[in-house]
Amino acid sequence: MALVAAVTVLTGCSGGGSDDAPRGWIADTYQRGSGSGVYLDPVDRPGIVADEIDGQSSAEDRITSDDQVFLKYDDDIVAISPNSPRGSRIEIEDYRRGVQRWHNHVGHRWSSSQNDNFRGGGPGSGK
Repeated sequence: MALVAAVTVLTGCSGGGSDDAPRGWIADTYQRGSGSGVYLDPVDRPGIVADEIDGQSSAEDRITSDDQVFLKYDDDIVAISPNSPRGSRIEIEDYRRGVQRWHNHVGHRWSSSQNDNFRGGGPGSGK
């Protein structure tokens, strides 16, 4: 009985896949656009689409810049922008590539390093 409980706890903590990145849900929910990692919502504005995605898979952070919304996940950035003539364009980029690509929008708040909370372990002040 204790073995079953231990296995259940370990399985629950392992997480399996990366649940925090909504790639699969986006692919199942929105129309495939041209290019890898590009999806379309033919009706809703970026703010509404961002709310839908964030509601399904909670983002670590969110930035609204001009008419675009950027959602930060552990390994990915989801960018939602207006699509002409209406609706939204959803792009999923690897975190580092996304920060480089959308630096003008997110660079003031998101580090190009995914380990931006690491402060080192050596002696000294400033930690």
